[in-house]
Amino acid sequence: MPHQAGPHHSTTGQGPLPGYPARPKRGVLSGCLMAAVIVIVLLVLLVTAVSWFLRSTGVGADGPVQDGKLRFAVTSTKCPKPGRAATVRTCEVGVQVRNVGQEARVLDPGRQKLIDEDEALHGGTRLLDADGKEITPVRVEAGRTFRGSLVFELPKDLDPLGLEVHDSGQSKGARLNLG
Repeated sequence: MPHQAGPHHSTTGQGPLPGYPARPKRGVLSGCLMAAVIVIVLLVLLVTAVSWFLRSTGVGADGPVQDGKLRFAVTSTKCPKPGRAATVRTCEVGVQVRNVGQEARVLDPGRQKLIDEDEALHGGTRLLDADGKEITPVRVEAGRTFRGSLVFELPKDLDPLGLEVHDSGQSKGARLNLG
């Protein structure tokens, strides 16, 4: 009479070693699920690494930076200490903004942000022309340069460290150091 395989033996007579439990067979579905989890983890790591390499470093660059079709440079910074009774500090940042694109762009002070020592952002409140007169958002024609100042208000006990500039409301922005 031929030998019949028991519950833990295959038809070849092989089975688990004594004292070790039998390994259950893994299905195709569980293998695919494991592969999907590994791919997702690798994608997350890749996106994180790319984001880290493309992030803006510190507050920003020292020279001109470009966001979209506008290239920004800081020409001066005036941020005097306010009086004792004041609750805010007014800072004026001189800028030179060149349109390097083929179409006109609008420079809006509200899109530009002053970065304080706590990394908080403060939107621009006014735009001044080169003579110091307040103007509305200015249209910078293709190939032209605007020279003037952005005005910001921040809490009186904080110092400005940088400027985050934007070509438009949807742009990523670029950062410049102020010191």
